[in-house]
Amino acid sequence: MKMALNSNLPIKSLCNTVVLVEDNKAEADLTRIIYRELSLPVEIVHFQNGEEFITFLSENGHDGICYVLLDLNMPRLNGFEILVTLARNDKWKHLAVIIFSSSSNEKDIAKCYELGANAYVAKPLDLNELDRSILSIHGFWGGVNIKPMPAITPV
Repeated sequence: MKMALNSNLPIKSLCNTVVLVEDNKAEADLTRIIYRELSLPVEIVHFQNGEEFITFLSENGHDGICYVLLDLNMPRLNGFEILVTLARNDKWKHLAVIIFSSSSNEKDIAKCYELGANAYVAKPLDLNELDRSILSIHGFWGGVNIKPMPAITPV
């Protein structure tokens, strides 16, 4: 089991995919690099806008997704619209969605929670803080958090 940065707490991965919905290529690349440097055992699947993400879910389902890191301000379905779309779909409404945005606007934060976001993390500007934020997010949402089991339909 991999150990967190100078921590005595193990990070266990119960899933294999983190979805990153981010329109800024440089920020998406930096996020991938941090996951790789932290040796977090997941595949990062990146979508540049919400429309691509919803199309992916429609065509592939959500099995194996640990959590979604969602930016707010994007073209072709922004973060708010994605939250509404996920909440309206019985198959997707239990996906763990973490808003990962540079906005610290109180109205944005409140609206995200009202629309069903599980967490809101303001992206730190400092790289060490960004590392710690990603490690904390993954330690909880990709490790200790217990996701709901899918409903079993009787035959």
